[in-house]
Amino acid sequence: DPNFVEDRFRVDRKKLEQMLQDSYDDDEGAEDFFQRIMDETNTQITWPSKLKIGAKSKKDPHIKVIGYPNDVKIAKEKIVAILDTKGNRVTLKMDVSHTEHSHVIGKGGNNIKRVMQETGCHIHFPDSNRGSNVQEKSNQVSIAGQPNGVENARAQIRELLPLVFMFELPMTIPETTTPAIQQIQNTYNVTVSIKQRPRMYVTTVIVRGSVNNAKLVKEATCRLGEQLTGNGSIPVSMQLEIAPQHHLFIIGRGGVNIKQIMQRTGASIHFPDPSTSTPQRKGTVYITGNMDSVAMARQQLIGCLPLVLMFDVKDDIELKQSQISQLMEKLDVYISVKPKPKQPSKSVIVKSIERNATNMYLARLFLLGFDS
Repeated sequence: DPNFVEDRFRVDRKKLEQMLQDSYDDDEGAEDFFQRIMDETNTQITWPSKLKIGAKSKKDPHIKVIGYPNDVKIAKEKIVAILDTKGNRVTLKMDVSHTEHSHVIGKGGNNIKRVMQETGCHIHFPDSNRGSNVQEKSNQVSIAGQPNGVENARAQIRELLPLVFMFELPMTIPETTTPAIQQIQNTYNVTVSIKQRPRMYVTTVIVRGSVNNAKLVKEATCRLGEQLTGNGSIPVSMQLEIAPQHHLFIIGRGGVNIKQIMQRTGASIHFPDPSTSTPQRKGTVYITGNMDSVAMARQQLIGCLPLVLMFDVKDDIELKQSQISQLMEKLDVYISVKPKPKQPSKSVIVKSIERNATNMYLARLFLLGFDS
């Protein structure tokens, strides 16, 4: 095709070697990686698959991409995001309840593929969740790529999460699939389910949508409340799945953190009692109040979830312990530095919580010597 262009560019030798050995932290070997990009961008990619591992040569190898100009540009961005030579790549590990992974990934992986394409990042969900072994479910989602793309991907993943409001009716409803309910589902892009508890004369109405559709999910819940009770501003509740190991931290010393969130939002928040709750319910946090309070409280609880940022720093950059301590104090983050065996770089880990994400990226810039 006369319109095809060819682009040759260098990638980081060490990173490609690691990928060829399949020892990459997201378990995607070179073969899969380049094939995925060829499929996604409709290009032809040639790479040195026979690269000698651990050779004396420090020369960075070439990659060749052929295709239509725009496709080639996108393919190059994707390759460079993971194998760039300037060491700009970071990995972010965030906490997303394993019960919601499939919702975020979407049918046939469509949601998450779109996020990867838009942000140029590689996003990895834990494989351990695929089996039926309930004990060892992992919530950790890791995102690798350029810092801006990674932060963008984190925000997009939060937007893809389900948003579910529930309210109770002091009666049983005979018919759940009425045209009115059907219409609300179609108009507001939500699913409505109704759980009867006849013995208690109570009915629970559940409205499910996504965070990126929050306004409509709230409107749908109001409309349903109006139709079923004559009152649009009924109290609602929500269940949020948070791994039990984070509960004490989120509650705070003497409950200080959770009290603040309740005061700021006006919602009530109830954490499960670890000694009495069943294994399935150990991670379920209940939020109740009016709709805006509940939505705000959910947001603030998620803002307290742990976040880990990992990146490499070249050995010739000096990291002084005094500077690190100062940054930890000033930016409210935890920083640890470890030497990388057999490599001329150090690995840095910055830990904090989601609402403090901006400061984590700032810490990285300061450590790399960008002072402004």
